[in-house]
Amino acid sequence: MDIEGISLDDELYGYLLSFFSDSELDSMIKSLKRPPSRYYIRTNTIKTNPENLLAALRNRGIEAHQDDALREALWMPVNGPNRINSARKVVIANKQAAESVYIGANLYGPGVLYADPIQVGDEVNVAALNGEVIAIGVARMDRSSMLNRRPGIAVEVMGSIYMMPKLHELSEYRDGLFYEQSLPAQWVSHVLDPMSDELIIDMNAAPGGKMSHVIQLTQGRSRVIGVERHAKKVNQIKQTLERLGINGEVIQGDSRFMDLDRPELVGRVDKALIDPPCSDMGVRPKIFDAKTLQQVKSLSQYQRQFIKTAHKLLKPGGVLVYSTCTVTPMENEDNITYANQLGFSVENVDVPGKSKGIGEFSSLVARFYPHLHDSPGFFIARLRKT
Repeated sequence: MDIEGISLDDELYGYLLSFFSDSELDSMIKSLKRPPSRYYIRTNTIKTNPENLLAALRNRGIEAHQDDALREALWMPVNGPNRINSARKVVIANKQAAESVYIGANLYGPGVLYADPIQVGDEVNVAALNGEVIAIGVARMDRSSMLNRRPGIAVEVMGSIYMMPKLHELSEYRDGLFYEQSLPAQWVSHVLDPMSDELIIDMNAAPGGKMSHVIQLTQGRSRVIGVERHAKKVNQIKQTLERLGINGEVIQGDSRFMDLDRPELVGRVDKALIDPPCSDMGVRPKIFDAKTLQQVKSLSQYQRQFIKTAHKLLKPGGVLVYSTCTVTPMENEDNITYANQLGFSVENVDVPGKSKGIGEFSSLVARFYPHLHDSPGFFIARLRKT
């Protein structure tokens, strides 16, 4: 099944039809093609407050607003879809870079896959790997520099399918006054409810958004450990914390084996956060994508390994918050049932605007649907070790 470039194999499509109607599923998948109409950032209250950041953005001529329910959350409208004029030359961006350019970001050298013969100053189109033209702009590098993935702006985007402010170009971004984070993701740290003097582990900490938020909420008075497998992601977390001016412990390792690698932590952790690798079927916007049921099954089993280890690390009465940016029950509610069988009780997630979940704990967990909430697809559950 292919809906506007987003492909699900027949098994996955049939699986999802057992939970959603055909029209619901169609609307959900089509909505993934578009970004939410509001782009959210999180004020770094270690360095500033929402009111001052809001005033600074407005002084730059940026339309910005404060969220009604979450004080540190600010949002800007995303405008579009827009018509893109044709240029004679084309630059092709990788998937991740293309999805940023799609909403108005500049294209940076490391995101370039192909470039026509181009000189600095040429007008160019930016296209995704599937051939879709997503932006028009001015080359700030020549072809050789682009293909060598040189750091810096390769194409300064002048118009894209959807447009919003170029936040990374702002001094407020460089000074660490905010972090780009969707509204459901910002609620995760509040659901965890971190307190001073607690030992807290973020078991999937890259790129550092939720970890930094947890530290921010306790004003640095808790011990927060972030864990990631790969050196590149560890560096990414450290760069995030450094930009935000936030101190935290970052460990390179596989948190599925933390009970073996760090036995001194077993039974001592107050709170844990799991936001594991998932099928990303709630991430917006997607220019193109392909998913299979076998991928979802494998990811679900992988995610359970983190839950099992969290149960060992937490002290009795300790809290685990589990979240994903996907919509499949196999990666969400089924894993909460597994956690309950391990010895976790399921507690209510009190988040404004949420939808109920699916199955046994439907009234307790929180779901956000892209086609209903104008947000990424997202799932949050709060568990307590009994």
